[in-house]
Formats: sequence, C-alpha cells, structure tokens
Amino acid sequence: MEKIIKLNKKHVEELGLIDYESEHQGDRERNVTKDSMKKEIIGRFHKKQEVFFGYKKDNELIGYVTLKPFFPGYHHCEVYWLAVKKRFQGQGVGRKLMEFIEKYAKKKGFRKVCLYTGKDMIKTRGFYEKIGYNLINEFPGYYGFLTGNTTAVLYTKEI
Repeated sequence: MEKIIKLNKKHVEELGLIDYESEHQGDRERNVTKDSMKKEIIGRFHKKQEVFFGYKKDNELIGYVTLKPFFPGYHHCEVYWLAVKKRFQGQGVGRKLMEFIEKYAKKKGFRKVCLYTGKDMIKTRGFYEKIGYNLINEFPGYYGFLTGNTTAVLYTKEI
C-alpha cells in the first residue's frame, strides 16, 4: 500500500535515513553522514519554515518533499527538499511527491512553485525539466561549499 502523509519531528530518524540513502550528488565528497543529515533535519523542524510530506510504501517511509510557503514574487512558494531512497528512484516516487506538493500549493493559493538544485546535478535537473519546470537563472557560489557543486540553478513552474 502506498500513501503520502504529513510528517513531524517523530519522523526525524526516517528522514535522515532517506537523505543518506538517496545519495544526493556531492554528499559523499563532503563526507555527509547519517548523523549530520539528522541534525540538519532537526534544525529545519525547529525553524518551522517547511511543511514535510512523506511517501510510504508498505509501512516504510521511502521519500519525502518539503514546501516553504514563501518565495519572492506574487503567490510563489518553494519546494525546498525532495529525496527518495536510491533503491526506489526511477519508480515514480519523486514524480508522485511533486504532483502532490503542487496540488497542495495550488489549494493554498500559490500560483508558482520555485526550487533550487545544483547546476552539476544533471539527473536531478532532467527530472525537474521532464515534469515541467523551467530554468530561470544560475547562481555561482550559492551553496558556499569549498569544493564540488557550488552553483545553484533556479527552476519554476506555473501551477
């Protein structure tokens, strides 16, 4: 059975595992660990700037998406994070999460969804383009890393 649920602080362990198992491009080069990912997620919950939704399959949380209900522009919001465990990638989980969050945003009165991703994340960029996101701009040095992927690209989609 598959379903999308709203997440809260009790899901921190599972979210950290999803992030770690998603193998985001560049994480290994920066020595990102399960613990560092978990700490980052705890910090994100404390900031209270994102709404978290998770994709459950057979009682296992296998992916999640978050939305920040603000972004510069008239009725714009931001998909802040999307992650799917590596072994479930390519099976439509990311697409279902994005379709869900777009419908959620539209119900909340937003007209445009924005998101950033790394310029070097070719597979990720292809995914967003495939589901209708348009490249707007590049931001060199955006991520502030000393090595690897430092340039962000901004995508948007009218909903």
